[in-house]
Amino acid sequence: MNCLIIPCYIRTDWDLACLHRLLDSIDAQSLKLERVYVVDDASPLKYDLKDRNVDHVILEKNGGPARARNVAITKALAAGYRHLLFTDHDCILDKEWAERMTTFLDGSDFAAVGGMTYSWGKTLLDRYHDINGTLAGKWLLPDRKELWYMPSLNFGMKAFAAEEFPFDERFPTAAGEDVDLCLRLRSKYRIGFCPEAKLSHDYGYKNSFTGFRRFLKLFQKYKSSSATLYEGHTVLMWDSSESIYEGNLR
Repeated sequence: MNCLIIPCYIRTDWDLACLHRLLDSIDAQSLKLERVYVVDDASPLKYDLKDRNVDHVILEKNGGPARARNVAITKALAAGYRHLLFTDHDCILDKEWAERMTTFLDGSDFAAVGGMTYSWGKTLLDRYHDINGTLAGKWLLPDRKELWYMPSLNFGMKAFAAEEFPFDERFPTAAGEDVDLCLRLRSKYRIGFCPEAKLSHDYGYKNSFTGFRRFLKLFQKYKSSSATLYEGHTVLMWDSSESIYEGNLR
């Protein structure tokens, strides 16, 4: 039994279009997702998903994506789902993504799994993210079969791991909370890497020039989470790790 958890904060028509595009890619999955939780984190833009086959949970107060995911995790565990998969509203799933993630968890002793993330856009800024591995995970060397961490936009956990290691709600934005969870989870379990589980992420760049401000704000957001992340983890870099990026897979 599997489910998918999507936290979202819909501010603009672009955000809403992204969410519907993601839901279209969910409908096209080769393996049916038994339940999809869309947790709206008190979005300023009002909308409904009545024509979509999802559990649309609307929170009254904004608490950040960590809290939104935890709300869905509690529901999923109570419903008895064995595999909890995670993505974000601005992603597009490859048609075999859910099947690959579920099959990997079923056939291994890893407690969690991360897949391969690509940029949806074609600008130079998008290409930079692919090479830099901005929203990719980090391999543990030398085998490159295990992950040090994986961003939550392309992530999955077995139920026992999700129950034992929820997201830390002290992180107010989508920055650092997934690294923190992976580091805590790795204190007891392992995170596997499934390169066949592919999805694309839309950074929203119209072109390399006008998108540069958006590019800078993204890294400023990640920087803002550093204090909370370092508070809980004194060692954040290992010499035996390497960022995942497209060139490494060729």
